[in-house]
Amino acid sequence: MKKKIFIAFVSLLSLLSCSEKKLPNYPATDEGITRMRLDSASFFTQRHDTRNAMYQLKAAEKHLFNVNTDTLKFTTYYHIALLNAQNGAYKLALNYFNHAAKYANDSKRSHRLADIFLGKASVFNQMGMRDSALQYVKRAESFKPRIRKDQEESIKNIRSRIEKHQVLTVSPEKDIEIVQIQDRYEVAMAQREALQLQLYIAYLLILLILVTGGIIVWFRRRIHQQLLNYRKQQEETEQNIQMTLQRKDATIDEMKAEIDSKLNELEQLKKKMPTHNRETETSVSIEQTKLGIDALYTILKGGNISQMGKREQQAVCMIMPNFDYDLAYILNNPRYAFTPKETFYYIMEHNGMTDEEKATAFCCTGQAIRSIKSRMKKKMTTFANT
Repeated sequence: MKKKIFIAFVSLLSLLSCSEKKLPNYPATDEGITRMRLDSASFFTQRHDTRNAMYQLKAAEKHLFNVNTDTLKFTTYYHIALLNAQNGAYKLALNYFNHAAKYANDSKRSHRLADIFLGKASVFNQMGMRDSALQYVKRAESFKPRIRKDQEESIKNIRSRIEKHQVLTVSPEKDIEIVQIQDRYEVAMAQREALQLQLYIAYLLILLILVTGGIIVWFRRRIHQQLLNYRKQQEETEQNIQMTLQRKDATIDEMKAEIDSKLNELEQLKKKMPTHNRETETSVSIEQTKLGIDALYTILKGGNISQMGKREQQAVCMIMPNFDYDLAYILNNPRYAFTPKETFYYIMEHNGMTDEEKATAFCCTGQAIRSIKSRMKKKMTTFANT
């Protein structure tokens, strides 16, 4: 039993392999598809299936735009013309014969033009235009003796029908039917192309949405990463500033230079951020430290401090413990409650600046400096005795 099954299986495979060898090989190109459609049309024509034959020919026609072989173009247009002529659609037949004539210029030019002229002669005879029919018969005869025997027979038959005023009987319904078949095909193809266009647009919109969404996600992640880098750099800058302030051997010039350098690096990183918001603002502690260093630098260098006030006083007092602890203790002592001018005066006094230098910095007279000195002496003496 198993042996019989095996033999049957082998026989089936052999039959399939044989049938596959007999099938024509159509490459997956426009030319290959056109050849397949033409062979299918020939198959349906032999079985008098006009409807399916025309569908196959019209399908072949759709691929001709990307076909470079004149033979395929000629064959497609010629057979569409013949099918229209045989079914009474004479105007369509003449139109397709004209299309076919454009691709008849090759090694078989005489045969192909003879076929076209004979086809037109037959159509004109059917339309009652015998003079035109006879003219095309003569044009076909001009190719003798380079035409085929079947073409010679066609010349005799068509000439005989013209002379005898004979026309082939074609049902009027066939004319309508063949035109409707082509119209329905064109409508179906137009609808399909419209649907394909809609799908194409839909795909493009989906792709656009996905790309836009991807760009937005990438952009937000990039901003988030830049913000994290900025925060990290800000923390490092704040730590470096504190380390600079804690250096006992550093001068005010060195402190200012180092802090300005660190803050400049932070500012350059900030400029690379696409947007600026609260999250990219410099921390209050860094700003206060910067203000304190700048104010202290101006004081010690004898710069103009006449416009300095409460903000500068607070900033200087904040950094002073890192710069001079003993001086910071006095300046921050709530019992003294120094005003901004008194604080700045005491710093200059502590660092050995003359009254002239103080007057220049405050943009005031020597008498004003002496008044400040007198008030501070009285205030400190009063609190020292309590």
